[in-house]
Amino acid sequence: MFVVKPEDFEPWVGRRVRVDTAPAPIDLLLARIERMPPIVGADFREPFSMLFEGSWLVLLLDATYRFDCGRGGPHAFHVTQLLPQGRTRRYQAIFT
Repeated sequence: MFVVKPEDFEPWVGRRVRVDTAPAPIDLLLARIERMPPIVGADFREPFSMLFEGSWLVLLLDATYRFDCGRGGPHAFHVTQLLPQGRTRRYQAIFT
């Protein structure tokens, strides 16, 4: 089993990534990766989150999508919509 780590995606920060959506794929910007403190007693991986940004005109539901980025991709990420900033929609994927 391939366990994703923050360093697998660091080269993609600041770049657009393809997201497999219906009826057609879209592109989102991988805006940043945030490393989080380790979870006490967990030895699985370093927790982290990825923040994506996209057009106001495209709305993703909170769901799992295939993202074509990172080492070993494409990867299925569950994203949650965050509060928009201006005319930009923002989404977050969290890995614990």
